[in-house]
Amino acid sequence: MNNESIDINKGNKPEMLSLIVKWGLIISFALVTISIIVYMAGMSTNKAIGWINYILMFVGVIFATKVYRDEKCGGYVNFGTAFKFGFLTLFLVGIITAIYTYIFFSFIAPELTDQILTQIENEMLNSGQSEEQIEIAMNYTREFMTPGWMVAWVVIGSIFMGAIFSLISAAIMKRENNELQAPE
Repeated sequence: MNNESIDINKGNKPEMLSLIVKWGLIISFALVTISIIVYMAGMSTNKAIGWINYILMFVGVIFATKVYRDEKCGGYVNFGTAFKFGFLTLFLVGIITAIYTYIFFSFIAPELTDQILTQIENEMLNSGQSEEQIEIAMNYTREFMTPGWMVAWVVIGSIFMGAIFSLISAAIMKRENNELQAPE
């Protein structure tokens, strides 16, 4: 057992932070780029496109955690550290994409909110809901379709999905170093 490997597995916080920032920026850049492409293609109201973001976040956090494990932790990382790394990375992604969401819906595409509301109303009409039900639902929906509320939902969604994706990523990427465990 050498002391260097023990130090590596204790976790070097500056190296963790630098990789969190690096991968948070990479994943965020990819999400923003896809959002802009989707908007320019006129597909922003396509719900299926949203799955691309989740897939990108999931693949991104797995890859980032693998890089962290292999390059900064000597090939070993426990479940808790892998979860922490993944969660903090996706939390940063959430903060960055929340800022982008505010800018996007406030300045770049404020008309998109009305398009989304129209789509929601049409879906309710097609589902056979009464005019009164639709009116009540649309009043509530309009209140939560402001840029400020959208930012809040992005952050909440990022925390929730970040936790789920990080749990799965940590389960996949964990690799314990049995040489460093105390003998029983």
